[in-house]
Amino acid sequence: MFTALALIAGALIIICISINGQLANKVGLIQAGMTNFFVGLISSIVYVFIVSGFSFGNLSVFEKNIPVYYFLGGLIGSLIMVLNSLVIRKLSAVYVTILVFLGQLATGMVIDYSKFRMLSMGKIIGGILIIVGLYCYIKGDRKQQEPQDVLA
Repeated sequence: MFTALALIAGALIIICISINGQLANKVGLIQAGMTNFFVGLISSIVYVFIVSGFSFGNLSVFEKNIPVYYFLGGLIGSLIMVLNSLVIRKLSAVYVTILVFLGQLATGMVIDYSKFRMLSMGKIIGGILIIVGLYCYIKGDRKQQEPQDVLA
C-alpha cells in the first residue's frame, strides 16, 4: 500500500510542477509559488479541520519543544516549487522528472550514509544506470530532432 501511495505522490509531484510552470508563465514565478502555497495552506487547514473532528485544539505544534530547523521544510518546499517552476519552462517534463529523481536519489544516499553509515552497491549501480539511461534518452532525443536523410 505504501509503495502505491509513493507512486501516486511521485505522479502528483510532476503534475504539480507542470501546472505550476504553466501558472508561472501566466502570472510570474513568485506569484505562482505564492498561489501554490496559499492554496496548499487553505487545503491543509480544511483537511486538518475535517480529520480532527472540526477542532483545532491539537495543533499546538509550537508548544512541543521542536527544534527550529525542523520548520525548514516549508522554506525548502517553497524553494523547490520556485526552482521546479523555473526549470519546467525550459525542459520537458521527462527531463525534469529524471533530474529531480537523480537529485532525490543522490540526497537519499547521502542521508542514509550520514544517518545509518550504509551505502549499498545496488544504490550506486542504480544511480549510474539512471545517469546512463538519461544520457541515452537525451542523445536519442537529439538524434530524433536532426533532419533525416531520405533516399528517394
